[in-house]
Parts: sequence; structure tokens; C-alpha cells
Amino acid sequence: MELEVYFKFILSFALILIAARLGGEVAERYLKQPPVLGELVAGIIISPFALGGLIGDPIILNFATIQNPFGLQGEFNIMEIISQIAVVALLFVAGVETDVRAFLRYGLTGSTVALGGVILPFVFGYLITWGLYPAIGMAGFLIMGATLTATSIGLTVRILMDMRRLQTREGTTILVGAVIDDIIGIVILSVVVMMAKPGGELDIGQALQIGVIGFAVWAALLIIGVRFHKYISKIFLNPFKRSGTMPIFALLIGFIIAYLVTLVELHPVVGAYVAGLMFAATEEKEKILDGVRPIMLFLAPFFFCYLGMQVDLHLSSIAWIIAVILIVLATIGKIIGCYIPAKLVGRLSHNSSMIVGVGMVPRGEVGLIIASAGLLAIGEPFRELFAAAVLVSIVTTLITPAMLKPLFKRQRASG
Repeated sequence: MELEVYFKFILSFALILIAARLGGEVAERYLKQPPVLGELVAGIIISPFALGGLIGDPIILNFATIQNPFGLQGEFNIMEIISQIAVVALLFVAGVETDVRAFLRYGLTGSTVALGGVILPFVFGYLITWGLYPAIGMAGFLIMGATLTATSIGLTVRILMDMRRLQTREGTTILVGAVIDDIIGIVILSVVVMMAKPGGELDIGQALQIGVIGFAVWAALLIIGVRFHKYISKIFLNPFKRSGTMPIFALLIGFIIAYLVTLVELHPVVGAYVAGLMFAATEEKEKILDGVRPIMLFLAPFFFCYLGMQVDLHLSSIAWIIAVILIVLATIGKIIGCYIPAKLVGRLSHNSSMIVGVGMVPRGEVGLIIASAGLLAIGEPFRELFAAAVLVSIVTTLITPAMLKPLFKRQRASG
């Protein structure tokens, strides 16, 4: 590889990070929106389908031949590799940030809310894609269904924190439900990635096996974290405290677990998230977050900006129709699907149940991860549906605060 290629890679990497940071800053500071939206939009603006297409000599390095002592060799998309590393760091931090004890306390209500919030959106996403975009095939139908299931933990928490409602019963129920339906979405992703492989097809038995393994791994590491957190601290964390590298070593354990789960057909983000959960119950939780969050904040904007760069808004009329329908059904599906179990199982009032339903509407990190995995697995035929998925994420995030404010105002008036 010529030295000039390395220089272009450094330039490309820096420009993407700068665009992401500027987009996130504008969204957060001036538009009062989550930074992820600005990062996505920045990626769309500098993509090859927009301003990037005006550059005669592309600066984005796509592929490079890699060889290393472990025998890994061949052509790899360097930008894609970096974006996947960013995803692992992002999901690890999300796992560590989870309040495990509140998670267990509201587990039953949150689980039923999550299931309700998964079933309807998944069915809507599957049927709409099947009816309006039949050429994409079974894997594409399942990916769009899975994309609509995942509530954004980060965006939801940010919205509730801004409204000072995160520590309420509704807020905790939403958080638990968001965590569980993300896990369900990630497990579905593992099944879809398996199907998208050459010669892959829908095997109900294998799909159920992956689902059972996924939840078994999640439950096992959650229990290990809660019951044996002192031993985790003693064995994995204490030896690295003096050098100040304890948070880094915890993250490295997350990367190892992210790889290990792939041996049982699970997606790496499953391992990253449950590894974070394992450390969430330790006394070193805050120190781990203090050390690892800056790494995540450095890498995650790259991932979302890079996702935006894959979006071609020159969509066909049918793709725009699908996007609009998906936005409507993604919103309705979450509200109805989560309202019913919150009302019946959680025994919340009508207004509180509506808060839970609306609070589960924003799509974000995991939905975009699922959609990007679909684009990576299926390729160019999935590009228009990927753009539709990004639009769903952006619009559902924008409309949620506007829908929640009158509900919280009504709750304060009646309380």
C-alpha cells in the first residue's frame, strides 16, 4: 500500500470526526436535539451522494489489504472496521450505565412493555416491506421488522433527563423496556445475519436456538455481575487500579466477550452489551464509566456520521412511501404495544401508560446498528430501505418530546 493512501486515510478519518462533532454540537447547542441527529445529518451532507460526490478524487479509503501475525489477511473496509469497533464501545458503555437494581425491580413490567413494543412494530415493518418491496427477500423483511423494534436507550434517557422524569416509575419502566427490547432486536439481528450468509435460509429451530442462547448469555452475565461483583473487582479490576488502566482493561474484556458470543452465532453487540451489564453491578462502575466514556464519545460520532454517509436521499417514489408509512406505524406500534402491558401488568393509570408508550417511540442507536448490519449483509439492494430506516430514527426522535410534554403537564395538574 502506498504511503499516500495512509495519508488519505488519516485525512478522511479526521474530516469525518470533525463533521460529526460540528453536527452534534449544532444539534445539541442550537437546535436542542440529541447530538446523534446532528451526526447523522452531517454524514448525509458529506456523503458521496451529496457534497462528497462533488470531490473529483474521493478521500474516503474503502478497502485495504491487511496481514498480521494472527493470520488475518485479505481485503477489508477500514472505515467499516472502525465503525464496528465504535459500536462495540457504544454498547459496552450502555451496558455499564444500566441501573441493574432498578432493572431487576421493574423487570416484570418492563419485560411485558418491551414485548408489546416489539411485536407490533416488528409485524408492521415486516408486512410493509413485504408488501411494497418484495424483491428484497426474507432477510430484508426481517431486518426492517427488527429495526422498528429497538427503542433508543440513549435518546430516551436524554429526553427523560431533560424533562426531569427519569427517576419516576414511568421513567424506570421505559428504561427497562428499552433495554429489553434492544436485546430482543439484537438477537433478531443475529438470526438475520445468519440468514443473510451465502446459502442461509430461515430455520425456525436455529432461530429459536440463537434466541435462547442470546437471552441465556445475557441472564448469566447479569447474574454473575450481581452475585459475584466482588470477585469480578478482585480478579479483573483491582490489579489494574494502581496503573490507572482499570477502565481500559474492562473495555478490553468487553471486546473479548463481544468476539466470544460470535462463536454461538450471536452478533458482537450482544456480547458488548452484556459485558457492560456484568460490570454495571461492581463498585468500580463510575470509575469505569469515567475512563471509558471519553473513548466512546470519540468513536461513536464516527459511527453515526459514517452511517449518514451511506444514505442516498435520491430515493424512488416507493421508498419515500415506505419511509412515511414506516414512520407512522413505528410510532403507533410502540404507543399501542407498550400502553396495553403498562396498563394491565404495570397497573399504571391511563396517562402514565401513555407516557410509557410515547417514551418508547424514539429509535436510535440499536435500530441504526441493525439497519447498518442489513446494509452490510445484503448490500446495494438494501440501500433505499436503509435510508428509510434512518429517516424513521430521525423523525421519531424529533416528535417524542412534543408528544411527552402535554402528558407530563397533565400528570402534574392531576397530581
